[in-house]
Amino acid sequence: MKKFFFVVFLGLLAFVLPGKVSAQTNSDYVKNFSSQVTFNQDASIDINETIDYVFTNYRHGIYREIPTNYKTQGSFTRPTLLKLKDLYYFETSSPSDKYDSYEKSSSNGYTIFKIGDSEETIIGTYTYVIDYKLTYAVNYFDDHDELYLNVTGNGWEVPIQNVNAVINLPGAITDSRCFTGYYDEAYTNCTIEKSATTNTLIVKAGPLDVYEGLTVVVAMPKGTVADTTAQQRVQTVLANLGILLPIPVIILVIILIKKFNKNKKLTIIPHYDAPKGINPLIATYVYKKNLPNNGISAEIIYLAINKYIKIKQVSEKNYELIKTEKTPPEDSEELKLYNGLFESDDTVSLKKLSTKFFNTINTLRGSLDKRMYDDGYFSKKQSNISGSFLALGVIGLFIIFASAGFFSDHAAMSWFFGLLLSFIVIIIFATRIDKRDTQGNELYYELEGLKMYINTAEKHRIEFHDNPKKYLGVFEKLLPYAIIFGLEKKWAKEFEDLYTTPPEWYDGNNNFFNSYILANSLARMNQQIATRAVATNSARGYSSAHGGFGGSGFSGGSSGGGFGGGGGGSW
Repeated sequence: MKKFFFVVFLGLLAFVLPGKVSAQTNSDYVKNFSSQVTFNQDASIDINETIDYVFTNYRHGIYREIPTNYKTQGSFTRPTLLKLKDLYYFETSSPSDKYDSYEKSSSNGYTIFKIGDSEETIIGTYTYVIDYKLTYAVNYFDDHDELYLNVTGNGWEVPIQNVNAVINLPGAITDSRCFTGYYDEAYTNCTIEKSATTNTLIVKAGPLDVYEGLTVVVAMPKGTVADTTAQQRVQTVLANLGILLPIPVIILVIILIKKFNKNKKLTIIPHYDAPKGINPLIATYVYKKNLPNNGISAEIIYLAINKYIKIKQVSEKNYELIKTEKTPPEDSEELKLYNGLFESDDTVSLKKLSTKFFNTINTLRGSLDKRMYDDGYFSKKQSNISGSFLALGVIGLFIIFASAGFFSDHAAMSWFFGLLLSFIVIIIFATRIDKRDTQGNELYYELEGLKMYINTAEKHRIEFHDNPKKYLGVFEKLLPYAIIFGLEKKWAKEFEDLYTTPPEWYDGNNNFFNSYILANSLARMNQQIATRAVATNSARGYSSAHGGFGGSGFSGGSSGGGFGGGGGGSW
């Protein structure tokens, strides 16, 4: 069943992806796939492929994919090296007229040869010769050396009528088998003939359907070929070592954070009042180092509580802000927000709030950011350090993504991911550098103390009930800051049975009202404000799996197993 779904999945890819549709809607096929394989005593493998490809429609040529990176059972990368020795093609009926146009690329652990001329189209039968060498594509076991080779690959998008492979070995052949079918299948619709005079095997198979392949496994006495285990281990370590790179980077980041975050950790003491002279906009920016949407909502509630505006609930999902007769606020950032809300009228529906409100918020954030440094809450030196590390991380990510092909081509994707994670860590570190100066640090811990008081409101219920008038004022005064901390519902819950009359600044459902209903209503209003505070605007699909797990082809061997293989098609 698993194999069935794998085949169906490949078929869907062939149907969905544009590149595959063009290949599947014609009747191209490989007439003959011949492979001359020489397994050398130094454990390298010379492979010469001769592919007779029949084009039934005008195409530019073929592509040939050959895997070079293999995933081991421990999910590590096991690299092999591919060296192209020769590549050419000709019309089968005119072998003397040879062409050598091709492009080489790498993707998903494959080396891809795109053979042909993009400015020329061909039709009929053409022969393609690809001569290359594989290194480190060998497995060693206690009792034998093994060649486990995927001769054709299971990624061909066209059927192959006939396969013929001649395999020359450097020593005696003690066992051999062949497999056909889709990836991971172990059919044996193939024949193996052993030469009587030389260590040569002749393997034949065919016809093979789309995505079917031929794989061969051969055993020889232990020590027949040079032991390259040490070199393979070095290559494997080099290929995978990069994944460990984030570890020293994280250690370095921890050291740098201690160096650059010089603000002292102050003892958090509960504060029962809002910081003097600090409005919610400033409080939010200092506490969160930016101005999220709930900070804007908190400021609007603050303006309402201080009678600059009035909030009216028109319906369950719509609110109006009404300008009062009170003189507009003097604080520059509060005034920017105030004027942005009432740009064209003294009453504004949040549903119909101009999309220009986004520009107001952008301007407000920029103005607040400048003010943080001018008023001594933030340090320009710390900001420059943070910006430098952020730039390093972003530039590093750009370079890494631009060089992905290089890492893939050199069997070093672990270095790609290691460097990728390292630069991400650097970016995170840049955002963790505390930009606050001494004054900002003190305000931050004062706000933490206020948060502690709001968060433990249930401990103060007796105080609330003993003097309800006094603490109703506390509820309203601290409500904007509870919104900043995301604790408005918890704060309101403690006043639910005391706060049963709508305040002057809020016009809502007067028949059934309490502080908790108010908090829920304000949360819905916050969602509307958040909506208006953001900008509004009116390798190829198939990567054949491949072997190289290091396991023997004599125990669980199958089509698609071993080294080599890949696939191809026309373009």
